[in-house]
Amino acid sequence: MDNPHGGRWGLSRPLVTALAASAALSALAVGMPALGMSALAGWLALGSLAGASVVALALLVRRAGRAASLRQRLPWWLLAAAVITIVGWMADQARTAGSSSDVVDPGHVLVAVLIAAALVLLPAPEESRGGRLRVVLDAATAGFAFAVPVAEVVLPSGSALLPADLGVLVHPVVDVGLATVAVAVLARARRPGGLSIVPLAHVTVGAVLLSATDIVVRQDAPPTLVLALRTVVVLLFAAASFAPPDEEESDRAMAWRERVAVLVPLAPLAVAALVLGGSAVLHQSLNAPTVASAVLLSITLISGGVLARLDSLATERTLEDVVLRRTISLGEREKWFRSLVQNSSDVITVVDVRGVVRFQTPSVMGILGHDPERLVGTRMSHLLRPADGRRFEVALATAARSPGRPLTLELAIWAKSGHWCETETTITSLLHDPDIRGLVLNTRDVSERRRLEEQLTQAAFSDALTGLANRTLFRSKVDAALRVALGPAEVAVLFLDLDGFKAVNDAAGHHIGDELLGLVAKRLLNSVRPHDLVARLGGDEFAILVSGADAEEGATWVAKRIRGALTAPFFLDGRELALSASTGIAVSDSGDETADQLQRNADLAMYRAKNDRELDFVRFEVQMHDALLARVEAERELRQAVSRGDLVLYYQPVVELVSARIIGVEALVRWNHRELGLVPPSDFIDLAEECGLVGEIGRWALQESCRQGVLWQRHAMPGGHFKMAVNVSVRQLEPGLPRMVHDMLAASGLPGRALTLEMTETVLMDRTEEVVDLLTHVKKLGVSIAVDDFGTGYSSLSYLSRFPVDILKIDKSFVAHVGEDSGRGELVRTIVSLGDSLRLDTVAEGIETPDQRNSLEEMGCIFGQGYLFSRPLPPEEIDELLEEQSRAEALTRLPSRTHA
Repeated sequence: MDNPHGGRWGLSRPLVTALAASAALSALAVGMPALGMSALAGWLALGSLAGASVVALALLVRRAGRAASLRQRLPWWLLAAAVITIVGWMADQARTAGSSSDVVDPGHVLVAVLIAAALVLLPAPEESRGGRLRVVLDAATAGFAFAVPVAEVVLPSGSALLPADLGVLVHPVVDVGLATVAVAVLARARRPGGLSIVPLAHVTVGAVLLSATDIVVRQDAPPTLVLALRTVVVLLFAAASFAPPDEEESDRAMAWRERVAVLVPLAPLAVAALVLGGSAVLHQSLNAPTVASAVLLSITLISGGVLARLDSLATERTLEDVVLRRTISLGEREKWFRSLVQNSSDVITVVDVRGVVRFQTPSVMGILGHDPERLVGTRMSHLLRPADGRRFEVALATAARSPGRPLTLELAIWAKSGHWCETETTITSLLHDPDIRGLVLNTRDVSERRRLEEQLTQAAFSDALTGLANRTLFRSKVDAALRVALGPAEVAVLFLDLDGFKAVNDAAGHHIGDELLGLVAKRLLNSVRPHDLVARLGGDEFAILVSGADAEEGATWVAKRIRGALTAPFFLDGRELALSASTGIAVSDSGDETADQLQRNADLAMYRAKNDRELDFVRFEVQMHDALLARVEAERELRQAVSRGDLVLYYQPVVELVSARIIGVEALVRWNHRELGLVPPSDFIDLAEECGLVGEIGRWALQESCRQGVLWQRHAMPGGHFKMAVNVSVRQLEPGLPRMVHDMLAASGLPGRALTLEMTETVLMDRTEEVVDLLTHVKKLGVSIAVDDFGTGYSSLSYLSRFPVDILKIDKSFVAHVGEDSGRGELVRTIVSLGDSLRLDTVAEGIETPDQRNSLEEMGCIFGQGYLFSRPLPPEEIDELLEEQSRAEALTRLPSRTHA
């Protein structure tokens, strides 16, 4: 009522006035016939109907115009058409002074059809299948109930079920049908939805009243009464249009809706009962149609009752279950949700599209230190870094346009304590939610996660010991530099390996070695340019990335700076330590190299630099790669040879110089190459050492030598052993060596005193204490220890007395000069004298001439081997030599010194 121009009631005041005037005139017209004013009363009644119709038409048209769709407008247009039809129909009846009750009235039929169609098309709530069936049964019940009084009033007593003149039934059927539709419309309004109950009741009551009026007309009622009843019908339609669209019903209105919908189908039963009772009293009997209607009525009542009870029972159980569960959980959920939001570790904020805070949870106090009440009304962007503030505003606009699609971004928010807090914020648009009408920010503190990510990144891409870049990061940077290079020679890699670091690390300890690596890293950093990258690849290996148009010149300059920086000694733990580095440089000459290729090339150049310590560095050349390929191929073939059994043992006799008697042999491995023939050990042992095959080859050689040595023990002198000498590599000097020797001796049956293990004197100088312990355990098996190539490492003389050595084997490079007036010849004499003084046997290697043999005998050397006596031979040829020697000894029985 507060807005007369489009509020709830609009033009209601003049319309209510018109309705009141029409009602008064209708009442006056009904009473005038009793005063003898029939003509005037008729015109007053017709005028009232016309006035009420004009008001009703205005309201119905206005109501249709306010509908949202054609489907919603159509019922009101149909009611307006019915009103027009009523006025025209009544005017025609007034002109013709009424119509006979026996003739079908098209006007009434048309009005009934229009009203029935309008009722059916009025908005109604959705119904389940059971609900629709219940409505049908209710409508059938009402229809049969309405048929009882209609049949009793219209049809004479005792008439047939179907009269001869079927035209008599047209109006009763139409009236019953219209009333039945009205009852069905009310019956389906049990649930909320569709038109509200008050205007719906107006329309349906008007429809029923129209049907009842037709019965009255058929009983020769006064015209003024008919006009008055039609006027009431029109007024009811007008009243129905007063309800505004989409009106929300109150709880009281909903209660009335349910009562009306449930009870209306029972009202026709009461009417039918009254008619049946009255007819029975007046006529003492019922006609056939009445009885048939009563029977059908009973059937539908029973069916409707059964369905109603089943539906009521199911609904009752469902409601009880739902109410019980919701009653228990709603209170707990409300408390739980409130506590969850208020005490969440995440910060929940609601802002509008401009970023103004509308709601803030108390958790902001614990994370950011801000008072949540003070934040309400402020712009969220004021707490963000300028760059983050702009990103935040863009994200808000994007989220507002895309409801249901959360956006996550990382923001730095200013904390009350005076620092930027790193957060992860998720923005969700709930602008469409009537309870929120804003954008929800879910913010969590990720500062600790950020710190952890930085630590993990640091650990993943830096060397923990020196802080330099590690291998992974260095490779990534080289790859990136190659991708952005504009041409060849714009990327260079330096590969450094510290010379002498292992000795320092072993002698001084690993902690000193680690500190030394840290000092080296600092000197490397001071030797490069600001944009160069220094990395530690592992152990004592370092790499440097130099990029730019002057990459090669820069790499050369850096290499020289590094050599100068490492020249100065290091001082650690009161010690002065000296280091140098071998440096290889590889440049992207073609521009097509990959990061791995460039690093490999620098590594190859570095190994070449180790062979020439006088150079500051070695630059990679293609020939180095060719050599590497050849080495890789040789390694592959050697591995295949070991696995296929292509290695064989040849044996070179060791003789007593005085008698030339064979007292033992030295086992020498040969590679029976399928293309090159026999390959001597000097051509592949170093390769076997480098690729880790020498241990496997050594085990096989020792096992085969022990097996063969047992067969040759019959050629030993009485009281002695036929000696089998086997070379041992430095890689075999492991803790498991004594056990391996023990097992092979036991498996073959070779006496320990018949076995000699030979090793170079350089082996004895490395890991001194460990080697002494190993050899001591081997000696306990009876095995002899020989120092091979003795004299080539002069410094070993001072260590000789510390090792459990039995035999000194003089290197052939010294034996070749025996008999000459040179220092090397005298060195042999010195070695022989040293052996005598230490009670060690001496064996001269590489004896090729009788003069050498004579000179060695003169010096006191007892045993020797060389081409003068025999080349290395396969086992079967050694068998022949030994058999020939045995036959000769049997003939001559020459005395001989034996090898102790």
